[in-house]
Amino acid sequence: MGLNISRAGFCVIATLCLILGVVSARHLFAALAEKPLVLSTVQLLPEPKPLPKILLRTANGDAFAREKFHQRWSLVFFGFTSCPDFCPLELQKLAKLLVSAKETNTDLQIIFVSVDPERDSAEQLARYVGFFHPQIVGLRGDNPAIANFARFFGASYERSAIINSKLLNVPAGAAMPEIAGDQYQVNHSTRVFVVDPQGQYVGSATNIESAEILWSDLQKLF
Repeated sequence: MGLNISRAGFCVIATLCLILGVVSARHLFAALAEKPLVLSTVQLLPEPKPLPKILLRTANGDAFAREKFHQRWSLVFFGFTSCPDFCPLELQKLAKLLVSAKETNTDLQIIFVSVDPERDSAEQLARYVGFFHPQIVGLRGDNPAIANFARFFGASYERSAIINSKLLNVPAGAAMPEIAGDQYQVNHSTRVFVVDPQGQYVGSATNIESAEILWSDLQKLF
């Protein structure tokens, strides 16, 4: 009788092992079948981050709430209108994305946030973004509101001026002293931030070689 019980137990164990082996194999093959998302320039976050409350306005003076990010993909870029090099180059690429989006019936929103509210008036901002594409949204606000929005994405910037032969660094969120006039420098991060149709920050792109490469990445996310 003891021998029969041992054999029965062995059969049960063997059957369980076989079942577990089949299940494990199925999971393994399923995992192998799922191709990893290969992106050239966009780096995804481990987890999406819902956008915070936004206290910025468009160049037309309209409030720009979080709901404006819903039901469409958005790209957010921080810069300033008197930027001599990087901002114009990036905005040219981003403007091309709007052309591609129209051709493919994709609802894409490009947002340019000025980090230099003292010099970037609403009129100046509207002219600047409109030069690259009429659908680019220009946002501005007071210094604390801009800094809070930039901090959420991890975008850094600061302004500096030479005053009385001394270097003055003005951190994000602080007003530029009037004594500096219009003669000061702005250093800012160069990442383009990606927001999904649920209003969540999901990743960013840097060192964008061309609009075509970025568009290819975005199509994999859409």
